Amino acid sequence: MDNQKRKITNRMVDEIEVRTKEFVVWDSVIPGFGLRVRPSGGKSFIFTYRSEGGRAGKVQRVTIGNATKLKADPAREEAKRLAALHFAGVDTAEEKAAERVEIKAQKDAPTVSDLLDRFLKDHARPTLKAKTADEYERLIEKILKPEIGTIKVAALATKDVSEMHHRLREKPTQAALAVRVLSSAITCGIEWGLREAGSNPAKIRLKGSRRRERLFSDAEVVRLKAAIDQLEKDGKIMASVALGLRLLFESGCRAGEVCALRWSNIDFDEDVMRWSDTKTGALEKAMTSAGKRLLQAAYATRDRLIDFVCPSSIGKQLRVETLECGFEKAMKLANVSANENASLHLIRHYFSSKTYNDPDIPLPIAMKIVGHKSVQTAMRYAHVAQEELRKATLKAERKRAAALKVAENKGKVLRFPDSGGNSR
Repeated sequence: MDNQKRKITNRMVDEIEVRTKEFVVWDSVIPGFGLRVRPSGGKSFIFTYRSEGGRAGKVQRVTIGNATKLKADPAREEAKRLAALHFAGVDTAEEKAAERVEIKAQKDAPTVSDLLDRFLKDHARPTLKAKTADEYERLIEKILKPEIGTIKVAALATKDVSEMHHRLREKPTQAALAVRVLSSAITCGIEWGLREAGSNPAKIRLKGSRRRERLFSDAEVVRLKAAIDQLEKDGKIMASVALGLRLLFESGCRAGEVCALRWSNIDFDEDVMRWSDTKTGALEKAMTSAGKRLLQAAYATRDRLIDFVCPSSIGKQLRVETLECGFEKAMKLANVSANENASLHLIRHYFSSKTYNDPDIPLPIAMKIVGHKSVQTAMRYAHVAQEELRKATLKAERKRAAALKVAENKGKVLRFPDSGGNSR
């Protein structure tokens, strides 16, 4: 430090010479106001003061500004303001230091993109099925990151998520899925300390997608099974595809489960099919009598070198897409339409609804038959078919009519005279 004092002016700032060591020229008017000159030629206005404790107090320094950009008089006015704050007991240097720490913390704070990357790496990939994790990654890369990826996790608000969902209104199903993935990621973020508990902005009200409830009628299932037989007979679908579709109707399995089914996991003595890993983990399902007949017939003619029950044309695991293609042909031949709901999963919905709506099967047993672990999931499959609804409506009508008849026979019905004076 240089002990010389002089009035700091613009001319002095321009003319002062650089030295080999840093030095300060103190202002002769405002105590603590100075010009710091670095060996590099850099010049800046500063204000220094001692914190509480008199001469024992710590010397604090506040940089007012770059002397090549800020003139001397405005810098002196700022020094006066800082001096007044100091005498009022405000530790300006400490405040500025805290402000710098806060600014750095905000700058380094994770963005939504950072959270989503960590969510994929530390949660989705290790704990979810590969197919599900792949779908999460697709939604993250195609929708979430482009839409809200740059927002800080701590700053993400419900308004941001709601506006994103609104922007994606032309793709309601994708929008809803993206919001659900975001909600899961933020829940993880809360557990990781990136947001306060109970502050998930992705908990917004989602409207149902435009997909409508669709169940096959019994008559449609009869036509579909006949179409599968005809397509196999005509050589338009492989025998393994025909078997896979028939097994879907008889087991209610997911398409991927039928494609992955192996002879080594079928127990004809116990009448069970087993999978070591499915969407819900290890799975064991009892065979229906029709399903067992299908499997026994296929087992008798199987290629002993191929373990898959429904193999591809080259003996590998059959692709779900190949099974779907065969199903589309069967629907077309059977004149069965499902529009936007057309998928192999409709077969599972048919099987599940029949199982869950059977009053003789307790719910826990029905869930075991279908392969559900969550009651909430099971209830989504417990649809009521139109024909069952018609039967229930007619049954309720008959009961109402019978009750009225009983009341009439007991003479509890008030009779009114007609226009001729006769009771009726």
